Amino acid sequence: MNFWKRFAFIFICTVVSLQTLVAKGLIADLRLNTQDAFSPDGDGSDDKLVITIIYKGGLKKVSSWQLAIIDQRGFVIKTFSGKNQWIPKKIIWSGTTDTGSEIYSVNDYAIILKIVPSEQDKKESGQNQVIASANFTSGILMETVQQNKRWRFAVNSLQFASGRPELKAGTEEQVLFNTYILDVIAAKLAEFPDSVITITSFENNLEDTTESNIGETLPLTQGRAETVMEELVQRGIPRSRLNAAGRGGANKLSPPTDENNSWKNCRIEFDIEK
Repeated sequence: MNFWKRFAFIFICTVVSLQTLVAKGLIADLRLNTQDAFSPDGDGSDDKLVITIIYKGGLKKVSSWQLAIIDQRGFVIKTFSGKNQWIPKKIIWSGTTDTGSEIYSVNDYAIILKIVPSEQDKKESGQNQVIASANFTSGILMETVQQNKRWRFAVNSLQFASGRPELKAGTEEQVLFNTYILDVIAAKLAEFPDSVITITSFENNLEDTTESNIGETLPLTQGRAETVMEELVQRGIPRSRLNAAGRGGANKLSPPTDENNSWKNCRIEFDIEK
């Protein structure tokens, strides 16, 4: 996610939080069971996100409520809602979305709750709407390729310099987020001490031609895979266990010209094999 999109993402959450703080009479808040480990990959650990809703001051059933989960591109991927009912105390989310999209490893997500109070509560509080927010960063989602022998996960949130293999280092936020992602990856790989790890980089080959792939995209992805490998070596993963490979525009997850989904092609995959 580029700087301005991430800035807008944080700005939205900040504004919503301020709205919650200044609300008089009717107050809503959100509590999460985890803010950095939700990973609905079916391994039995952190597969569910428990969202506790706290709503104070209302005497009647609310006119309506909606809870939206928003990805870091600003798209709503999941909604829960109701009308003329009490606010649920908890919502448990298993990671399925309304849009058919997936939850990705180490990505930022926001949760926005909007409540329209009952007419009586509106009159008594002077509030037509109550808003609360929370955010979380997903954990590593592991795919079992071969039981007890081979696993895989992908990360698409590392921020690289445009058209270059180096990680972005322009702002403090970019540096901190890249550092956080690499720390999380290294911690996960450290759980497999006897394994060989292949780091494979993919890029969106916009021209989608063999010439552009060989001349530009393959060298770029090879460089990015090697950059990630060096970062992991600095974090204690033995170099002897690591391999780096650039695959260019191979294994497309979306047409390269699809503006809404082509970002999925830009990713780093980690293949772990005992």
